[in-house]
Amino acid sequence: MRLSVKIPLLLGIVVFASTAAMLAVVGFKVRSTIEKSALDSLVGEIDANADFLKSKLDLHIEVLAEVATRIRVRSMDWNIVRPALKADVVRLGALDLAMIDSTGLAHYVLSGTTIEVKDRAYFNKAMAGEKNVEMVVSRISGNVVTLFAVPIRKTEEMDSPVVGVLLARKDGAETLSNLVAELKTPYESGYAFLLNEEGTVIAHRNKEFINNQFNPVKQAEKDSSLKSTAEMITSAFKKKNGRTEYFYDGKDLIGAYSKVPGFNWVLFLSIEKREIEDKLSQISMVIILIGIICLVAGVIAAIGVGRSIAKPVILMVDTFKDITQGEGDLSQSIPVHFKGEMGDLARYFNKLIATLRVPISEAKAAVDHLASVSEELSSINRQLEAQATQESSQEIIRIGQCVNDLAATAGELRQTMDKFKV
Repeated sequence: MRLSVKIPLLLGIVVFASTAAMLAVVGFKVRSTIEKSALDSLVGEIDANADFLKSKLDLHIEVLAEVATRIRVRSMDWNIVRPALKADVVRLGALDLAMIDSTGLAHYVLSGTTIEVKDRAYFNKAMAGEKNVEMVVSRISGNVVTLFAVPIRKTEEMDSPVVGVLLARKDGAETLSNLVAELKTPYESGYAFLLNEEGTVIAHRNKEFINNQFNPVKQAEKDSSLKSTAEMITSAFKKKNGRTEYFYDGKDLIGAYSKVPGFNWVLFLSIEKREIEDKLSQISMVIILIGIICLVAGVIAAIGVGRSIAKPVILMVDTFKDITQGEGDLSQSIPVHFKGEMGDLARYFNKLIATLRVPISEAKAAVDHLASVSEELSSINRQLEAQATQESSQEIIRIGQCVNDLAATAGELRQTMDKFKV
């Protein structure tokens, strides 16, 4: 294989192997980095969203607490409280408001209904001085509702005795779900949902889950397709914060979860895994395209470099071959168009040829002189032969033989030296 083919071929193989290895390493690294970045971003977002949700819930509670501090409400006189609260029902976006006395008897403002709630957790927490939110099935309408409960204290002092509870009843399917819907995610398929401590959905984009009090953990006992989701939820309630992968509704999902501060609820943020895969595929295509461009450029560069290395070497090989095979032309030289070591090699080669020209030129001149002398001696020898006597003929013949041998040798030398062009 000629050097002009071998060097570019070897360099091309090296470039191809290097590019392929680089693409493989970069592709794997980028893939793992993007997947990790996506999960890390979800974890960061879920914590921020959990705090945001808490701040929104606290705002609802504090607005209700402000109403509970009013003098008319603190009077606990239903005839005074009821007309005072009517305007606040709409302002607070509630279905109804209720005043609950210390015995657990709730009096509703709009409906005028009276119902006993002393067994409800939200009532007992509020009577203990704790502002709280709870989702329950209403004993009045039978629908799922979200209840905000705050204590009514005897005076404005924070440590004043609790004399009752102020309750705001809001739509169960809308209230928390609307708050959760405000939570942001950079992924198109992303959505958030909220579960209470029992694993029941209390906020979701699918409102039917809330109305039906959908509990994936309990439902998984009957529906095996929910097993992955149930295991994920069970693990989340144990760890309170982290990341997860699970299968639901025919889709592979990845997400993160976090306990909502101040509540026994866990907030989940999920995205479809295919969205990450789509982004990875797009990036992979870009990397492959860049790799192809680099490969083509590398092969072209390899061919150029290979030829730049091979060209002066081949030229010098051909010149040496011409010289060693008897057809040398010492008048020729290699054009010095190369840089670096190849240029130095060409210059030293030309210097070597120039050095050889001088002795060869001198040798050719000496051979020409010797041939001229031998011709003159041959002429003299012929004259002597014509004038020779019997006594001197033998000696002249011997001298003539020597002269003829010298002439023949000079002729051969001349033929050899004529092959060199200087």
